[in-house]
Amino acid sequence: MKQTLIVILLSLFLNSCNFGKKGIDVLIENKTKYTLYNISVSASPVSTVKFDSIIPNQIITKYLDMNEIPRADGSYNINFTYPDGDVMNKSFGYYSNGWPNNYLICCSISEMSTYTRLDSYCE
Repeated sequence: MKQTLIVILLSLFLNSCNFGKKGIDVLIENKTKYTLYNISVSASPVSTVKFDSIIPNQIITKYLDMNEIPRADGSYNINFTYPDGDVMNKSFGYYSNGWPNNYLICCSISEMSTYTRLDSYCE
């Protein structure tokens, strides 16, 4: 009886702590006057989150699953297409041993630049 209770409590504890869950939330904010297309944020070729389009002043959050990344260091990449067909590629931040170092990727896309930040919340 004691062993069963210990196993149940240990299972609940590990599940409540997201044990084994390896990834990071990605928040994208479109501060331009036009819709952006084919937005993707990746940590490697096997770990990518895609957004089909983001309209002006829209904020979307998705989860970037990093479970398939091997124990290696690397950086994140953001790619998207402007309405005129120009493609933006930017590398930023880093992860260590296949694990994210933060809780959230904040990407703010404006007419003149793409601002990225790794943090626990976005302003």
